[in-house]
Amino acid sequence: MITNCAPCPRCGKLVSVNNLSSISDTLNNMLRKLRIECTLCGQTELLRGNFDDHINQECPNVRVSCPAMNNKCPWIGQRNDLKNHISTCVFHQPPLVVAEIAAATKLSTKDLLSKQPISFEEKSYYEECKEYYHITGKPLISIAEEVFDNNIELKSSSLKIGIDEEYDIVVKQIQVGSSILEAEIPDKLESNDKQLRLKMIYQSITDKLQEEFGKMKIFFLFMGPIKSLFKIQKYRTEIKLNPQYNRIYDRDYNYWEGPLHDGRDRGNKPYYCPIGWKRCSLYVTDKFYEKFKGWCICYHGTKFSNGLSILLSGLKPAGIKVYGDGIYATPSVNYASHPRYSEIMPIDSSHQKTFFKSGKYLQFILECRVHPNNIKQTDKETLSVKDGTTIDSNIKNEDIEWVIDDRNKTIVDFNDPDSSIICTGLLIRVTDNHPGLLPQSQWWFNSHLCDYKKCCALGIDLDSLEGQRQHENKCNIIYE
Repeated sequence: MITNCAPCPRCGKLVSVNNLSSISDTLNNMLRKLRIECTLCGQTELLRGNFDDHINQECPNVRVSCPAMNNKCPWIGQRNDLKNHISTCVFHQPPLVVAEIAAATKLSTKDLLSKQPISFEEKSYYEECKEYYHITGKPLISIAEEVFDNNIELKSSSLKIGIDEEYDIVVKQIQVGSSILEAEIPDKLESNDKQLRLKMIYQSITDKLQEEFGKMKIFFLFMGPIKSLFKIQKYRTEIKLNPQYNRIYDRDYNYWEGPLHDGRDRGNKPYYCPIGWKRCSLYVTDKFYEKFKGWCICYHGTKFSNGLSILLSGLKPAGIKVYGDGIYATPSVNYASHPRYSEIMPIDSSHQKTFFKSGKYLQFILECRVHPNNIKQTDKETLSVKDGTTIDSNIKNEDIEWVIDDRNKTIVDFNDPDSSIICTGLLIRVTDNHPGLLPQSQWWFNSHLCDYKKCCALGIDLDSLEGQRQHENKCNIIYE
């Protein structure tokens, strides 16, 4: 479009928009009758005047969205693939009718209030879920891995909801204390129907909806076979802190330059000092160094709430699969700290200050161990870093992404010693100003960085951060 003036594409003479006039109807009709070819699908003899209709309604190679895009379906593909997609799209299924559950139960709380004490494992798990809820303001959402596995027949399945007060609601089961509601999905539904509906519910729970659940004091929501929940709860009770291996990594604490050589076998990948971070070590298993001899150390950046929920309910493999299926990790703590991977959380609530007494911003990173045989691929960074920018002086940008074999599991339990990747600790960084002002974070500004929270969880307006950076504001790491 010509804004003021521009050269004519034929003669080069500068012309102004004021010198241009609309073409006549006669000429326009002649142009509409021209025969053209669609460069997307190759169809010829198309009338130019009908080309928009061809693109909007007929062309098989045009990229289109799923009709269920308003239900949060992210699919975009060619029109000729749309029919196959719709046949399996969980967002395109009819919604789960709550009345089905109510009609199947027809029970009242008066008849079903259980006075039988819940197990130690279950009680401990619910207390942890409550703490998660109090810190984040959102319920812990958990789903059994069987729901995602089409090779497993889902014989029984339930919805289980925890509410942080005692309510008088029509449900199948309530436990004394907090209200734990359990509703069984009707048996008349086929296994595939149960899976599709549970997937639809799980994938439609947005951050906004979780916040609304939080306002309703819902602190926990599980979908799937109850026996799977019991398994999760059993694992959680076995998670213990291992404070003798807590560490602060900095020059005045624990520090080394280059690869660590302390006689311990950490596989075929070097281990560099994660300077600036404090590790809270987790107990994984007895005889740790015997079982995990030769396993490499890597990092998985995560949102503040996700870091807690991963430990409570497992890790889903990557949704954006740049290098294929698997769990994405990195040997560089500096790379994992980018706000696309590790949320920058302002410390403002009283519950957060219970754990992080001073400082203004917080980040979480999971410290993990993985056997070299489970590293399917190493590849370059995926943050569009500008040429000549160094992310980590110890690791090349071309080798900074690891893809870990998820063994075809939809949810991988980080705390199961038999998993392909395990979590050995939580790395925490607390700062007195935004961590984007730290010297080791300056590479962020030569990579993808945006204000869209679901992409880059900056915890601050990007323009405000840029302003502080231009004024050379400082940031310090706090180790209290």
